[in-house]
Amino acid sequence: MPLTLPLIYSTLFAVLLAQVIKFINESIQNGRFLWTRFFEPGGMPSSHTSLVVSLLSGVAFRNGIFSDLFAVSAVFSAVVIFDAMGVRRSAGEHAKTLNQLLQIFRFRRSDVMPLKERLGHSPLEVSAGAILGFLVAWAANT
Repeated sequence: MPLTLPLIYSTLFAVLLAQVIKFINESIQNGRFLWTRFFEPGGMPSSHTSLVVSLLSGVAFRNGIFSDLFAVSAVFSAVVIFDAMGVRRSAGEHAKTLNQLLQIFRFRRSDVMPLKERLGHSPLEVSAGAILGFLVAWAANT
């Protein structure tokens, strides 16, 4: 088995575990199974952050923090986390405002669907995703 397969498996496991936790948590909160939440962005914990932090940590465990691969992984992780907390979160806030405007003006047409509001993450959701990603990488490399 090539050396990179455990890293790929642990990274994929981190994102899958984050989505499962999100699905279970929100299903319990709503009192019914929300199957679509398994495939949607946003929520606790951040699966995007879980994925990149698991990758970053796995590279650190395998190659060290002074390797070129770690540097590339760190930059990639920073971009993804910034996007999750910044750009996608702002887009979700814009969608919420636009949906409220549609309701205020009673704009109802069959071809206009409400915009998705849950796109980004709060700092707490990102932190939870980072912790989960690190723990998965740590467990895979011990």
